[in-house]
Amino acid sequence: MGLNTVLEVEQALRQLPPEDRWEVARWLLDDLQYDAASQATSQAAPPLPDYSARRRRIFGDKDWPNMVLAARAEESW
Repeated sequence: MGLNTVLEVEQALRQLPPEDRWEVARWLLDDLQYDAASQATSQAAPPLPDYSARRRRIFGDKDWPNMVLAARAEESW
């Protein structure tokens, strides 16, 4: 007996005793939760770019003033 469609699988499951159907349902839920957990861990966030290395490549090792602090110092509160 081949179970080729969802309808055939459903009909076969309905012929099982309730205890066996619950066993299949528990197995299916465990399998789905395992798949979801493994996909979540396999899709880790990509590494962030190294902005400080990029800045050093472009500008060298110069010390640049913090422009926000400089602008605040010039403001008259």
